[in-house]
Amino acid sequence: MSGGGGLLQDAMGWTKTGSTMPTSRKPRSTCAFIALHARERPAATAIDGPGGRTSYRDLALLIVQARDVLIAAGIERGRVLGVVIPDRRTHLIVLLAAEALGVTTISLSVAELGPPAHLDRLCHRVLALEPIAAGDPSKHLLIPPEALVRAAGDRPLDALSYRPEPDALVRLIKTSGTTGLPKVMGMTHRVQELTLKRNLQHAAPRILPHPDYLCIYSFSVRGAHSRALLTLQCGGTVYLTGGDVIGDLIAAGIGNFALFVTGDLERFVRLPRQDLFRPALHIDVIGSAVSARLRQALEAKITPHVAVTYGTNEVHHVSIVDAENLGTLFPGVRIRIVDENGKRVAQGGCGLIHIRTETMTSGYIGAPELTKAAFVNGWYVTNDIGYQPTPDTLVVLGRADDMINIGGLKVAPGPIEAQLKSIPGVRDALVVSVDDQLDTNVMLVAVEIEQSRMSGNLREQVARIANRYVSIFQFLPLTVFPRTETGKIQREAVKALYRENASRMWGSG
Repeated sequence: MSGGGGLLQDAMGWTKTGSTMPTSRKPRSTCAFIALHARERPAATAIDGPGGRTSYRDLALLIVQARDVLIAAGIERGRVLGVVIPDRRTHLIVLLAAEALGVTTISLSVAELGPPAHLDRLCHRVLALEPIAAGDPSKHLLIPPEALVRAAGDRPLDALSYRPEPDALVRLIKTSGTTGLPKVMGMTHRVQELTLKRNLQHAAPRILPHPDYLCIYSFSVRGAHSRALLTLQCGGTVYLTGGDVIGDLIAAGIGNFALFVTGDLERFVRLPRQDLFRPALHIDVIGSAVSARLRQALEAKITPHVAVTYGTNEVHHVSIVDAENLGTLFPGVRIRIVDENGKRVAQGGCGLIHIRTETMTSGYIGAPELTKAAFVNGWYVTNDIGYQPTPDTLVVLGRADDMINIGGLKVAPGPIEAQLKSIPGVRDALVVSVDDQLDTNVMLVAVEIEQSRMSGNLREQVARIANRYVSIFQFLPLTVFPRTETGKIQREAVKALYRENASRMWGSG
C-alpha cells in the first residue's frame, strides 16, 4: 500500500524523507510515475470502474500503445489535440499518451465542436472513437476503440520517460461558458505540477501515501483531471463512478477522497441512506459557498473532513473556507480589494477582488480584448465582491452582478441566503430586488419550505434576518422553486410569482 507515496511526498515538498531515488532522477511527469509503479507494483490497481480493473502494468502498456497510435496518425509535439471520448478510462489513457508525446490536450464534448465554438480556437485535431457530425471533418481523427482499450504484449516503458520543460504548454482548460462562449486558457507543466500539490495539500495526512479517488466528473472538469493525475502519480486508484452509485462505494468503504460541486453535494447529502458515514473520507467542494446547514448535515451524515475552496480557473485555488465563510489564503496567493474606480480600499473595506497566484494563467487564448480586461498589471480582475479581515484571510460575499440595489443601498444576497437556509424547514432561499406597488425597489425574500421540518413562526424568523439589512421587505414562501434542468433557481420565474401574488393583494383593496 505504500507504493510511491513517500517518493511523491518528498518530490512535491510535503515531507523531507521517503524518497527512493536521487533528486535528479525523480519523475517529472505523470507517465514517468506510472512507468515507475508498473515496474515496482505491476499488479496494483490504477483504474477501476465500469469496464473492469486496469493494473499499473496494463495502464503503462496501454499508454505506450496509444502513443504509437497518435504518432502513426501524425500527431506531433507542439500541437493541440481535442479529445472527444465519452468513456473516461479511454479518455484518460489518450490524455496520458499525449503527455508522453509532449502534445497539448483539451477535453471536449461533441456539442463543443460546432458553431459557435470555433474549433480552430480550441485545437488542431479532434480524436474520437466513432464518426461525429459536428465540426470540421478534415480535422477529425477516428481511432478504432480496440486500438486503445486492449494492451497488446510487452512494450518498452522508456517511451513514458519524456520530461516536459517547465514552461511547455501541456493542457488547455476552459470555463463553463455560463455567461457566453467558454474562455480558454493554457496551463504549463510547472503550473500543472504546482496545481497537483495544492489540490490535496490540505488533506495530505489523511489521503497519502495511497490516495483512492472517487471520480464522478468528466476530465473536462479541471479538478477531476488534476486529482486523477495526482492519484496516479502517488500509485493510488482512480475509481470511475457516478453520482448515482458513489453512495454504494462509500458505504462499502471504497475510496478515501472525492470532489463535489456544491449542488451535486447537496443532492447527495439528501439521499435517504443511513450507511454513508465514513470518518476517514475527505471531500473537496468547489463551485459555490456551502451553507452552514449543508456543512452540518454533511459532517453528521458522511464525514467531518470537508474542504470548501474558493478559486477560479484563471488562478486555481485562492482560499480554503471555514464554516463561518472565512477563507484562509493558500500559499503564494495575494489579494487586493479595490473600489469601482480601481483604487485600493483600506484594510477590511469591501470591494472588487483582484488576485495574483503562482498558478494563474497569463490570459485567454484567441481573446485579446477579454485578456486585457481581466488581467491588469499582473492581477486577475474577478467579478466577485469581498473583503479581507486580515492580510491572510478573505471573505467572498458574491458576484458583483448579483448585488441588488434597494433604494440606492447595494446588498449582497449570498450571506442573507445562507442565513435563511439555516432556518428549520427552509430548504432553499433566494433574495432579489423587485418593484413594489410604488415602483420602488424592495428586497424580495423567497424561501422554499419543507413543511415537515418547520418550527415556529416562519415569517418572524425570516424578518429577524432580513431586517438586519433592510427595514422593509416582501416575503414569498413556496413549496417548490421553479428551476432549470440543472437545478438552478429561475429568478425571473420567482419574480413573476411574486408579481402575480402581489397584484391580487393590491387589486383587492
